[in-house]
Amino acid sequence: MTGTATRTGRHRAPRRARWVWPTVLALVVAVVVALVGTGGTYALWNGAASTTASTVKSGTATIRVGALTAMNTAVLAPGTGVTGTFTVANTGTVPLSMRVSTTATTVAYATSASSATVLGDETLKLSVVATAADCRAGLSGASARVATFDTGSGYYTLPVGASGIGCVELDLDADAPQSVAGAVTDFTLTVTGTQVAS
Repeated sequence: MTGTATRTGRHRAPRRARWVWPTVLALVVAVVVALVGTGGTYALWNGAASTTASTVKSGTATIRVGALTAMNTAVLAPGTGVTGTFTVANTGTVPLSMRVSTTATTVAYATSASSATVLGDETLKLSVVATAADCRAGLSGASARVATFDTGSGYYTLPVGASGIGCVELDLDADAPQSVAGAVTDFTLTVTGTQVAS
């Protein structure tokens, strides 16, 4: 008789290595995020070059202003005015936009009028003229009360090396009250030159 041998018992299947995918995926994401977060170039080649040397020279904005002449001895009556001139020269290396404004006023010797009353009855005018002889009352130009006079920026442009003559006229209103009689007004004009943008 023939027979077949039978085996009984348990056996184990061979073990296989298992990858834990969530851990590997998290590691890859962390490396990518770390690389994205850093700046710089990740190129295989990199290069740099320099330009040749250059020189930049700044300009100067300077002016010379002469004294205001021929106004100190005049006596004003209502409805009359007095004129005077001053010179300004551009001694810098850039063209200048000119501005003239009153920066100080003082009233003295008024008998009964307040300083505000005296200044409120005086008008200052400014014109640019070719010669001092051309300065006379009634010229057109900038005009305002003496205490608030301001031509604003860009009243006129003064080229490099050029000079100009300002004609100043101070008028007392025709209806000025008797109380301003004997008042003396001192005022300071400031001339400002600002570089013209090119």
